[in-house]
Amino acid sequence: MAPRERVHVNFFAPSTESMKAEVSVVRIILAVWAFLSFGIPTLIWLAGLGDPSGLGQSYFTEDRSVLGFPLHYWLLAQGCTIGFVLLCKLYCTLWDHLITHLQNK
Repeated sequence: MAPRERVHVNFFAPSTESMKAEVSVVRIILAVWAFLSFGIPTLIWLAGLGDPSGLGQSYFTEDRSVLGFPLHYWLLAQGCTIGFVLLCKLYCTLWDHLITHLQNK
């Protein structure tokens, strides 16, 4: 039995067209994930820095509500959770599009 060839895969320097397409899908998903995980909480935190009372009051923490929840809570608790579900849908859609595109070549 012949020994198997080693395959070298580098995420930062994909070698084939299919690898480049796969990495582009992963990069899009990672960028959206980073915004959901770090961008929204950071935005809410930065908005509260200008409060002279030091309590972090801002546009997000005032009397704004979504479905009965304060806006900042809804964005972090339900909004990000819904965003992650939509992110999974986006990943599946992009991956299906990629597979279809690669099979038609």
